[in-house]
Amino acid sequence: MIRIAICCGEGFASGFLSRHLAEATIKENLQDEAQFKFIPFYQLYDRQSEVDIAMALPHIHPQVQSDTREYSIPIYIIPFKVVIKPSARDFLEDAEDLLALANGKGGLICFEGEERFQYVSRLVSHRKWLAGQKK
Repeated sequence: MIRIAICCGEGFASGFLSRHLAEATIKENLQDEAQFKFIPFYQLYDRQSEVDIAMALPHIHPQVQSDTREYSIPIYIIPFKVVIKPSARDFLEDAEDLLALANGKGGLICFEGEERFQYVSRLVSHRKWLAGQKK
C-alpha cells in the first residue's frame, strides 16, 4: 500500500482533490494499493512519517521550492494538466514510478523532461504517456 499525501497551502484544493481520489480509489478497486490523504503543506514536514510520498498542487510550487528543510519523503509538484483529469490509477502509477526514481531519497522530485511542470501536457500517468496512451 502506497500512502500519498495531497498538499496545498491551506487545504481547500488539496482537500477536494484528496477526497475525490479517495472515492476514485474505491470505484477503481484500488483500496489495497493506495491511500490518499490530505495534508496542508505547512504541516507536511511534521507529518511526513504518515505517508510515503507527497504530491503538491502546482500553485504552491514557490513555497515547496523555498522550503530548506530536509524531507525523508519525495515531494512531487503535480503538473496543472494532470489535475484536470484525476484518476486514482494514474496518481498511483506516478507515485510508484516516483518512489522508484527517488530510490529512498527525500525532497523535490520530478520525471525527466518535466522539470518545467507548467508545460507538461499529459492527461494520464507518466508511465501511460511514455507508452503512447493519451487518455
